[in-house]
Amino acid sequence: MRATLSRIDPVDEWAVEAAFTHPVFAELFEEIVGAPPEEGPPAVSSLGAPARWHLPRRVPVAGVAAVAAAVLLVGTLSGIAVIGRGGGLSGPFATPWHRGHALDPGRSAHGAGTWRLVDRLLTGTWQQNDYGPPPGRLSCATPDRCYVMAGKYPSAMAGAPLLAESLYVTTDQGAEWTVLPMPSGFDPTTALACAGATWCAAGGTYQGQAVLLATADGGHSFRVTPLPGGVGTIRALTCPAIGACDGLVASSTGSVTAPLDATFLVVTGSGAAFSARPILSGDSMVALACASPQQCTVVGETDSTESTIAPTGVSAVTADAGATWTVGSVPKGFGIGGMLSQLACTDATHCVVTGGVAIKNATQCPATVPGIPTGDAGPSLASIAMAPAVRAISQTESQIAATWARKTQGFGGASGCSSGAVTEVSVVATSSDGGRSWTPEALPGDVPNPQLYGLSCPSATECWISGSESIPQKVGSGIDEGSPVLLGTTNAGATWSKVTFSVAATAPNPTGQSYLTISDISCPSARVCVAKGSGAQGAGVSPIYSLVVPTG
Repeated sequence: MRATLSRIDPVDEWAVEAAFTHPVFAELFEEIVGAPPEEGPPAVSSLGAPARWHLPRRVPVAGVAAVAAAVLLVGTLSGIAVIGRGGGLSGPFATPWHRGHALDPGRSAHGAGTWRLVDRLLTGTWQQNDYGPPPGRLSCATPDRCYVMAGKYPSAMAGAPLLAESLYVTTDQGAEWTVLPMPSGFDPTTALACAGATWCAAGGTYQGQAVLLATADGGHSFRVTPLPGGVGTIRALTCPAIGACDGLVASSTGSVTAPLDATFLVVTGSGAAFSARPILSGDSMVALACASPQQCTVVGETDSTESTIAPTGVSAVTADAGATWTVGSVPKGFGIGGMLSQLACTDATHCVVTGGVAIKNATQCPATVPGIPTGDAGPSLASIAMAPAVRAISQTESQIAATWARKTQGFGGASGCSSGAVTEVSVVATSSDGGRSWTPEALPGDVPNPQLYGLSCPSATECWISGSESIPQKVGSGIDEGSPVLLGTTNAGATWSKVTFSVAATAPNPTGQSYLTISDISCPSARVCVAKGSGAQGAGVSPIYSLVVPTG
C-alpha cells in the first residue's frame, strides 16, 4: 500500500488549493509532482485577487492582504423564508449500521517527535503519532472522542474525483484509530460539527446535490437529507445542540474558494426543517461560531472588494438565530476571507478570529526569474489603509520576515520568491463583546511569515492556533522552506507562546508533504487538544498531534 502511494506521487491538497489562484502555479506544480498540471481555474494576476495561502515546501507563497472596515447595521425580520425541498433527492435516506475496523494497529504507537511548550503557563507535552489517518478534516466531540473525515482518490493530480469518503474515530487522543465507511457519493464541504460524543453533522454534496449528513451513533450509520433547492451548499457549520445546527450556505465561491453572498441556514430536527435567513446585503461571510442556537457571530468580507488587492473585512452578530443582525467594527487593514480566516467563540462575549495583514515582501523575485512579474505589481505597503494597531503589527511582521529571509538565504533560491511589493501573513484579533469590536493582537517575534489555518478555544482565556512558519527544516533528504507551528495563549490572546517541534528521523513523509503545516486543531477541553498534520492527497498516513494536560 505504501509503495503504491509513493509511486502515484500525490500532491498536497492544501497546497493545490492555494496554488490554483497563484500566477506561478505551473512552475510550482511541475516542481512538486514533476508533471504538468491539469487544466484548472485561470491564474489570477497579482494586480487582482492575490493568493492568500502559503506553500511552505520550497516556495513560501503568500498574497497581498485585505483591508478591513465595518459599519453599523441592523437586519430585520423581512427576507426570512422557510423553504421547501428540491433537487434529485426527494427526501432523506439512512445508511445501514457498519462495524468499524482498526486502522493499522501495528503502527498506532506515538512517534518520537514531541511538541514542548516554551511557556510555563501552558503545561503539558504535545505528542506526535506518525501514523495517523490520511489527510482530512478533524473534529473533536469530547476529550475522549475525535473524528477525521478523509477521502480516497484515483490519482494525486489536481481535480481527481473523490472515490470514497471514510470516517476515522479515536477515543485516546489520536493514538489508535477505527475507520468507518461513509455514504458512497458523499463529498464533504465542512468538517463534522458535533453536539455530544456521538451526534455530529456535516455539510456536503451527495452525487452533486447539496445535503446535510448526520450521525447519532458516532459514525456507524448516517442520515443524508437534501437541502432545499436554490439555497446552495453548506460552506460552514456549527451544531450548538443535538439536532440543531447553524450554517453558512452559498451557491458559488470566490477567487480564494470563500463562499460568495452566503446566507444563514438554521437547521432544526436534525434536518427536519431548514430556514434560510439573509445576513448583510453586499457582504460575503466565510466563517461562523455559535455559543447557542440563537447567539452567533459571523465574519467575512465585502463583495465590492472581494477581487481587489485589499478586501474589506466585516463581522456581524445575532442574538435571535439570524432574525436580526448587528455589524461589528473590524479594524482597517485586518483582512478576513478564505482559509486564512477562522473564528472561535467560547461564549456570547469572547471570540477570536484569524485573518491577514499586508507586509513588505522580503523575498520579491528578481527580474532574472522567467515568468514571474517584477516591478510595479501592485500598491505599496504605505498606500494600504490600516488602523494604527494593524499598521504596527504589519511593520513588525515586515521586519521579522526580512530578518528571517536574510538568515535563510540559500535554502530556496529563485523558487522561494514571490511577486509583488507586498505579501500577506496571518494575524489574530480578539473580541470581548461577541464580535461587535475587535482588537488586533501581536504574535511572537520568532514566528516569521505565519500562515494560520486552524483555531480552537477551549475556554474564554485559552486558545490554540495551528499553521506554518517560514523556518526551513530538513526532513529526510529534502529541505522544506517552512515548518509546522502551534501557538497558544492563556490570557485571551494578549500574549502567545510558540511550540517547537522536530520531525522524527523514521517518520513517514509521502512526497515530502507531511510536515509542512498543521491544518486543523480541535480542543474539546482545556486539558485535551488534538491537531492534524497536512499531507499529500491520497497519502495513506499523516501525522496527528495530541496534548493531554495531567490533572492537578
